[in-house]
Amino acid sequence: MSSLWLDPEMEKTADKHKLVQDALDGILLQRPKIRLEFAEGVTNIADITASLLSHSVAGVRVELAALEGVSDKWAGAVVSCFFRLRDRGPQGAEHLLSFTSRVDAVHRQTNGVVLLVLALPETIVRAQRRRSVRVEVDERKVPSLKVWPELATGARVAGKPPLLNSETDAKGGLKVHNISASGMALDLSETLMRSALPQQNKGERFSLHFTAVSNPGSPETAFWVNAALRNTTYRPQQSEVSLGFEFVAEGVLDEAKRIVWHPLKLGEVSGLGKFIFKWNLDNFREKPLHES
Repeated sequence: MSSLWLDPEMEKTADKHKLVQDALDGILLQRPKIRLEFAEGVTNIADITASLLSHSVAGVRVELAALEGVSDKWAGAVVSCFFRLRDRGPQGAEHLLSFTSRVDAVHRQTNGVVLLVLALPETIVRAQRRRSVRVEVDERKVPSLKVWPELATGARVAGKPPLLNSETDAKGGLKVHNISASGMALDLSETLMRSALPQQNKGERFSLHFTAVSNPGSPETAFWVNAALRNTTYRPQQSEVSLGFEFVAEGVLDEAKRIVWHPLKLGEVSGLGKFIFKWNLDNFREKPLHES
């Protein structure tokens, strides 16, 4: 397998369809296991792995070992596939790659083996750990946001007015631009910035409370996080500013409504990753698959 397409600069000009074909040929040659991840609600089966059998313009055929719980309802589901390939040569570097597709058909064999036919992916990319994946969101996915100067453990939240509040500052352009399990970017107008945060110091910490919704009509899930300001980007033409935050702790309110902070586990906020995964799949669904 050539590593040409793994170079982002080369990928800009390369034929993405050919890159997909080359990578799938590489899987057939090197025979790595493919890890399949579905959105929450599709299946309760964990650690689903498959082997690539063949690929063509009609689709990608993968084989799952005998597996209990496979359902015909998987047909139509969006799936993310992760695998490792090595560059050619004895010292070839190993790459973790992924593609996102759709299950077009589910076939059960008499010996218990399951065959899945996946739609041909439109692109194959370097895989990111889920905590690193940033997705663009709007108020339907993150309905509310409040930002305070850092609240110490034991602080009572009641009676402490936030610096920023989406309920009152949306008209000032306040919105969550994108989010990952380990950080968030906020957009706001320069006017709101001057009044709420006249000085921005890199590394300064803030306490954020926001809610997340996986599907329209679903209940909101609340998150408390401590976050460090990592960058400030000005866009003069839009009279807009973007603030980039890295999450550094997660919190809960105790019975007395006092905040209690805990270190992050594996660098991400507990429970937020499943929303990121779902929203990332939602964004994929809005894009058409490659058609040959």
